[in-house]
Amino acid sequence: MDVNFLNKILNTHSVSGFEDKTGKLFIDYITPYVDSAYTDIMGNCYANIGYVPEDNLFPKILIEAHIDEIGFQVIYIDDNGFIYIRKNGGVDIQCIPGSQVIIQTLSGEELFGIIGKKPIHLTAPEDRNKNIELHSLWIDTGLSPDEVKKKISIGDVVAWKSNMMYLSDKRISSKALDDKVGVYIISQVLKKLSINKICNAQVCGVASVQEEVGHRGAMVCCHKLNPDIAISIDVDFATDVPDCPKTKFGDISLGNGVVIHKSIDNTKSITLLAEKIAKENNIKYQISARPTSVGGTNAAVLQQTQNGIRTISLGIPCRYMHTPVELCDLDDIKDAIELLYHMIINIIHVTKID
Repeated sequence: MDVNFLNKILNTHSVSGFEDKTGKLFIDYITPYVDSAYTDIMGNCYANIGYVPEDNLFPKILIEAHIDEIGFQVIYIDDNGFIYIRKNGGVDIQCIPGSQVIIQTLSGEELFGIIGKKPIHLTAPEDRNKNIELHSLWIDTGLSPDEVKKKISIGDVVAWKSNMMYLSDKRISSKALDDKVGVYIISQVLKKLSINKICNAQVCGVASVQEEVGHRGAMVCCHKLNPDIAISIDVDFATDVPDCPKTKFGDISLGNGVVIHKSIDNTKSITLLAEKIAKENNIKYQISARPTSVGGTNAAVLQQTQNGIRTISLGIPCRYMHTPVELCDLDDIKDAIELLYHMIINIIHVTKID
């Protein structure tokens, strides 16, 4: 695996609606291995191998993962230069006090800041155990009020500071593993298809935008491509942590393999195919029905596009989702690459898709 590319996209900010820098990295990386690579008006990034939407000779396969990450935007700057923000996506507010952040300004300058709050010593005893609300927090840049107002504007994007690190040889922690691991998996599968000169493939890999604010990019790309099969790759809840009862959330663990979903927004024939291929190729996998019957990934909207699309969602177990310290296992990522690659090989050699 080319882990350097994973490091690079993890360390490049792509808050929902502002994914262009990471999208360019994806396009530049994948271009040598595909027939064409381009972006659309929304910012979705496409990488095609033999994909012709009007051609029905071979099954058309969309492999998709979202490139955006949760983050913030500036909504107010007070007279003392403290900056107030609102969230883009489902940020866990309780974990952000004390976070280090980067403010991306209109001029292109990136400014360092920290998220502050009133010290616990000055907080009324009856308020100390209450849930934190975002409007009670602020960003402190250390700059004077005049400098802040000169450099920073309403609407500027705020991302968690890049912090990718190895906790062990196989386990990595970072912001935005949700879902840059999925984008990374797509890049490695397309690269492998190209290097192995797989013929008859009609595959389009898409790094979609704005998943964290409503699956918006996925809807656009699927309408555009009208695939026969859509495979969505995203992180999944690892339940191998305290206070996460398996009777409520299922049994998914880091290091136990790629997750094959069997919730309602997954087509039964495709999930059975994925399980069969995993067994035949000795690929470690886990089964999840998800805590909810439908939703949570782009698979839900992909399935409902056009006249309905055969869809499957593959997951990478992830601890501490939607925090600055998400945690994944590299072996699970490898398993996902192998399963997705072998699924594509199988699909392009069949004459009929159930």
